Amino acid sequence: MEVTAARAWVRRINRLIISLVAVLTLSFLMIQLIPGDPVRTALGPDAPQELVLERTHQLGLDRNIFIQYINYWKNVFTGNLGDSIIYGTPISSMLAARAPNTLILVAMSMVATLVLALLGGVVVGIVTRSSRLTSLRLFFNMSTAWVGALPSFLLAPVFVYFFAMRAGWFPIAFASGYKWFVLPLAAIALGTIANLSRIVRSSTEKVLGEDYILVARSKRLPRRRIYFRHALPNLLTAALTIGGLQVGAAVTGTIVVEQVFAIPGLGQMLTTAIVQGDFPAAQICMLIFATSVLVVNLVVDILLVFFDPRAGREVGQS
Repeated sequence: MEVTAARAWVRRINRLIISLVAVLTLSFLMIQLIPGDPVRTALGPDAPQELVLERTHQLGLDRNIFIQYINYWKNVFTGNLGDSIIYGTPISSMLAARAPNTLILVAMSMVATLVLALLGGVVVGIVTRSSRLTSLRLFFNMSTAWVGALPSFLLAPVFVYFFAMRAGWFPIAFASGYKWFVLPLAAIALGTIANLSRIVRSSTEKVLGEDYILVARSKRLPRRRIYFRHALPNLLTAALTIGGLQVGAAVTGTIVVEQVFAIPGLGQMLTTAIVQGDFPAAQICMLIFATSVLVVNLVVDILLVFFDPRAGREVGQS
């Protein structure tokens, strides 16, 4: 059994490596597939030819494409990310200034999603188990489905208008203190919390109807022990599985929300770089976002095995 699980994990790691290679290759081809001269596009039609040639040489775009590909790999793994076409500053320094804000939003959104979705879904699932309070179950399913269908790019301006401009409870844009991330966090996580809590509620009712829970009840074990020791590990497995699939949605929401709230993060940097034609900066941002999704999903797989060792082989075979 241990050998089979180890082989499954080796296959999972191999697929992760292949995915990383594909992400690196696609991010490299981003500039190569742009029609025309990307440097001229970024600097504008009025830029002196000498400046265009200088920036082209600095970026290494005047070399053979195979040499560019090898250098791109070497630069990524050595941390030499190059310079911005527009600003001429090192991209690494731009990332260092912006990455913490994005990291806060993504990390807090994931934590808030798991905690609130588990809490809400489990509580409603316990209350509505065995066909109890069907009206509450129906209302919960309908409301979470409606909220879960609202995209972050719609929630963000609504929150700005009602809670920042009208009520004045939170700052409209990025500011000092902790209040600046409340509205962006809500815009990113609210839909995911609604969708995941509905799944957790359904899983709670199913788990509480399993034979081992009924046996535990027949032994008159304390409710706290039944819920936390017997039911919660299975609910965590389901929540982590679905939550891992929502990482991409959180990343996409961050890109949009940072633009709405003027947050100097990687999402705003990516959007600005694409609009201005700063393709090396956009290239690195896209690489970071795609890699972070892959890494977080691997962490989710590890956590699944921690909470349920039987999931190790299933994770590796998925």
